[in-house]
Amino acid sequence: MNRQLKGILLASVSATFWGVAGAIAQTLFDTTDITSVWLTGIRMGGAGIGLFIISLVTHVDLWTIWRHPRDCFQVVAYALFGLMPVQFTYFLAVEASNAATATILQFTGPVFIALWMVVAHRQLPTRSEGLAILLALLGAFLLVTHGNPATLVISVWALLWGLLSGVTSATNTLIPAKLLTKYSPMAINTWSMILGGILFNLVQPVWTIQVPMTVTNVSKLAFVILFGTLLAFLFFLQSLQYIRPTVVSLLDAFEPLSATVLAVLVLGVSFGWLDLLGSILIISTVFILAIGQAPNDRTKANFRRKRSRESS
Repeated sequence: MNRQLKGILLASVSATFWGVAGAIAQTLFDTTDITSVWLTGIRMGGAGIGLFIISLVTHVDLWTIWRHPRDCFQVVAYALFGLMPVQFTYFLAVEASNAATATILQFTGPVFIALWMVVAHRQLPTRSEGLAILLALLGAFLLVTHGNPATLVISVWALLWGLLSGVTSATNTLIPAKLLTKYSPMAINTWSMILGGILFNLVQPVWTIQVPMTVTNVSKLAFVILFGTLLAFLFFLQSLQYIRPTVVSLLDAFEPLSATVLAVLVLGVSFGWLDLLGSILIISTVFILAIGQAPNDRTKANFRRKRSRESS
């Protein structure tokens, strides 16, 4: 029970850190000249350096992966098509709307994963996957239109970046799957973070934007890098040692919850009952998929389809 409690606390705190970091990013976009490219670059670069130092101190093997060219290529692919775009599109969605809307739209990621599994394996969705897809579509519809298909209550850019953050959240989960069977998540994410930080800084170097170095701004940037990225990631990994991944995925609901609470109570974001209903529908998809994807869920579904074909 103590191990389970520790895992639950670690997963809850990591998800909360991610949500709070989104709300803090919104205040930075509103009060300074920083852009999504700049913030993503400094976030990934700072977190990558921190992970590198922690890996050296804790004796994580960072170097074996570079002895295998094919695996190196996969790390680069993960950085370019997973880790970099998932953070960049999320900040773009925050910049175009607010932290609450961006975080909730990013929560459609598990549904895109379910859709990809259906397409890639040419299988009809299970009942839980079908229900999750329908609820996600309905929730997103209510969130962005308030039930009127002729109008958008958020900008087209906010909708585009929000849904893309959901897609890239899926690719961020799917791309490194094979690598994670061979190498430590710390090693994979350390190099991906460093590579992402370097590439974003090539596009917009840190020194090109002058941020007023007030105590408030420095504290906000430090929170996004240290708590919202570095510690959130470490706590997430640590929680997997104590509780099942399905439980961790359920506790991810603290991310949109914390972002929404801060956006409404502190940042003054308007959030009506239709927004709340749409958010609940989207967040509920994670619970449905986590409960429905029991170890034998898809296996049983495949078995039933196979028996049905044989009997016909």
